[in-house]
Parts: sequence; structure tokens; C-alpha cells
Amino acid sequence: MKNLFTIILFALMPLTAISQKTICENADSIRIEEILHRLDHRTGEATGERIIAIANEFIGEKYVAGTLEQGIEEPLFISCTELDCTTFVELVLAIAKSADENSCKFTDVCRNLETIRYRNGKNKGYTSRLHYISWWITDSAKTGIIEEVTPQISSQTQLLNLKFMSTHPSSYPLLAENPEFVNEIELQEIPYRGVEVNYIPKDKLSKEGGENIKTGDIVAITTSIPGLDVTHIGFAYYNEGILCLLHASSGKGEVVKDRLPLRDYLAKNKRHTGIRVFRCRF
Repeated sequence: MKNLFTIILFALMPLTAISQKTICENADSIRIEEILHRLDHRTGEATGERIIAIANEFIGEKYVAGTLEQGIEEPLFISCTELDCTTFVELVLAIAKSADENSCKFTDVCRNLETIRYRNGKNKGYTSRLHYISWWITDSAKTGIIEEVTPQISSQTQLLNLKFMSTHPSSYPLLAENPEFVNEIELQEIPYRGVEVNYIPKDKLSKEGGENIKTGDIVAITTSIPGLDVTHIGFAYYNEGILCLLHASSGKGEVVKDRLPLRDYLAKNKRHTGIRVFRCRF
């Protein structure tokens, strides 16, 4: 974590529905606006291609876990240089959504990032953050940001049984420090227990991916770890016709355009069971 951050304070105004406190370096806010200005010249481009163009801007940036753990006040944290798999996907989508709105303003990226990261689009503290990808999927589908395309690809299903956070609070610093949060988290987990969802088993995924997985689609990797739903997330892209993953990689320590076929990437980890696929609706 860098030592110095610019803390930008935004007053809550009717037309500015973003967090009161946003933590972001000046260089990053400037960089985001520069990306938006460049996108302004890429008119007529398909959404998936635009998403990959934005994701490419961050290749080589450092993988850093736990950057959102900024204390009980839960400020809106934004970084272009310290990313994990989820914050990388969130940032790319927030920029893409702002570009779709014909905005080149950093404040609009903040607003869209808050919508993507928090339940019902409002940052009301730690327990309002969409910690599980299944929560994130439900909320983003409700707000019209993404849609799931997995059922169009596979009829295979698995049961969700979300309980990892409430049964492993010591793994989450703010849960360990604030045990009153655990009950609230569990209440949010319960509706996602025994729910059947479609997925693509890893042994059913071809190297070529198939026509129903598009460039720029969001790929969530499902897991056999009890109590969890997804352990990794990134963007689909094709390298010479082979389906691969553009993602913030903990193993490689940075954002990478992985050349390993996604099928082979999944096969390397016995905990990976398959994938779910989502597409932006803007």
C-alpha cells in the first residue's frame, strides 16, 4: 500500500450520488479521465471490445489484496495501480459505464463504481459491500449493468451455499474487529443457500470457448471450497481463436493478459469447478 493518498471529500448533493469520502491518488483520477477522453474517440465500438481496451490500460499493474479494508467508515477506494481480481473488474466496468454515458468525468466513474460495488448502489458501510460474487451478480443484474449468459451455454447446475464469511470471521479483519457485523452478513448469505445456478463445468469447456462466450464477457470461476461460490474473476478474450483470461493474477502478481487457454488454467487448480459468464448490458 502506498503511504500517501489524496483524500477527496464530496458533499452529498442531489445530483452527485457518490460516497462522502473517496480515497484516490491525484495521478489515478487524472489517468482515469485520460482513459475516458481516449475512449471518446473510439465511437461505434462494440461494448466487449471497449471493455478489453480499458482492461488493457492496466496490464502490468500490481496485484494487491485487501485494498478495500480501509476501516469501519468504508470509504470508496479507487486505485489504478493496486488491484485485485474484483477491484480490477469493478474499475473497468465503472469506466466503461461512464464512457457509455458520454462522460469524461472522474466523479461519474466514482458514482458508477459505488453502484457496482455496493448493495442497491449505495455505500452504507462494510456490510453493504457486495462481498460475494453471487451478491454482486444479483445486484448488477437488478440495476441493468450485466446479465448472465451461462444458461444459454450450459444446462449444468450447482447449488450455492454461501456461509464462508459468517463461519470464518477471523479471515476478515473488519469482521474480527466488529463481531456485530457477522450476524448481518449471515442474514445476507441465507437467501443464497440451496439456490441452484447454471455453470459450465471445466471439463465441458472447449479451448475455443464457443460462440456464446464473447470478447469482454465477465468470467467468474466457481469453486468447491465449502461456503464459497467464486474464487476468481476476469474478462474473456481470444488469443488466436483460443479463449483466455485477462485478469488481476495473484499468482503472477499483476494484471495480465494470460496466454494460457482458460480451459488449461482451470485444470491446473483442483478447487476450480468451472465458470459462470456475464455480459454488460450497456
